[in-house]
Amino acid sequence: MDNVRLDFQKHIDAGRCNGAEWIINYKNNFYHEVIGFNDLAQKNKLNKNSIYRIWSMTKPIVGFAAMQLIEKNFLSLDDTIDKYLPNFKKLKKLKSLTSKLDDNIQVDNIPTIRQLLQHTAGFTYNSSNNFLAAEYENKQLFHSSSSSLEEEIDSISGLPLLYEPGSEWHYSISIDILARILEVITKDSLLNILKENIFHPLEMNQTNFFISDDEKTNLIETFEYNSVQTKLTDLTLGTRKLILYGYPPNNKNYSRGGHGLFSTATDYIKFATMLINGEDKNCKPLVNKDTLQSMRSNTLSRNLFPIEITSINTVKDQNYENDLDGYGWGLGFRVLMNNTPQNKYGVIGEFGWSGYAATYFLVDPTNYLSAVLMMQTLDADKNIKKDFYNNIFKNL
Repeated sequence: MDNVRLDFQKHIDAGRCNGAEWIINYKNNFYHEVIGFNDLAQKNKLNKNSIYRIWSMTKPIVGFAAMQLIEKNFLSLDDTIDKYLPNFKKLKKLKSLTSKLDDNIQVDNIPTIRQLLQHTAGFTYNSSNNFLAAEYENKQLFHSSSSSLEEEIDSISGLPLLYEPGSEWHYSISIDILARILEVITKDSLLNILKENIFHPLEMNQTNFFISDDEKTNLIETFEYNSVQTKLTDLTLGTRKLILYGYPPNNKNYSRGGHGLFSTATDYIKFATMLINGEDKNCKPLVNKDTLQSMRSNTLSRNLFPIEITSINTVKDQNYENDLDGYGWGLGFRVLMNNTPQNKYGVIGEFGWSGYAATYFLVDPTNYLSAVLMMQTLDADKNIKKDFYNNIFKNL
């Protein structure tokens, strides 16, 4: 733990990080630490159990809820999405990555629930470097803090896919579509689904899509790392940036599948630890072991490798590293398949995910290990996460 703290202090001193909170659970021994400040100007101390926007760490929670409902026969992995969302029945795809919107053809196959979880369904993100992503931005998909999930997914149904479902791995808004399907099949809100099946059993009492008035003082401000100036700055709202996606703290009717949840380190470590064996603290299973194993095992065929996430602002210079080198993808998580220069020390089978503002979690079932890192920095220096990861696995 001293090594972890020293590395974070190094990043704070260098201006790469204002503060961080982390919990490491090794064989039911919990190490909870916090360091630094929750702001830049006043240098107010960052406290344990602050509230963070966890961005894409929303996705594994929604994916897990989907797998629970599959076990209960609400839906099947091989169901096509038009079975629940009829607006997708006549889905089209672009003829090529540079085609205009009207230069499209009918898809050979409608995406499936499995492909939504795999990110092979053919959708994209507005920050991605392709023509369709620019159209997502032009239509301001997910920019609203007041639109319903249903409204956003209806807008998506009118756009073609980037490619034929199953032919590429491409990180996308597919979990938002999955979240809407969960609402349709249960005739309930996404928040209620998550509360009933995950938050209440795990006592994740501070994880929600909105923040109550008395909790707002614990909500951490988000900053941005400027790699040119090598320092943290206030947010800059340029186009094609995910920061434009609506993320309101005070809309009780708000929900999304790919982002939107607020949480704490203490809450999220409960979810991460549950993923070791699928059980709550009372040893009651939330999913069966076969379902859990399918989620955290690679499901991609060889032709889909390597997997990689880039954006319109990605610069592939001599310092560029693919964070997902050595990883496959299960049903909702990255899964380490082999060690690479970027992942020298990780244990094969380690899995987890991260969030846009530098939140991160990992699970290593072999060593009964889980860990959560909470920060609120967009475009964070990758060495921060790498140091955290390496300190854990080098010292096992």
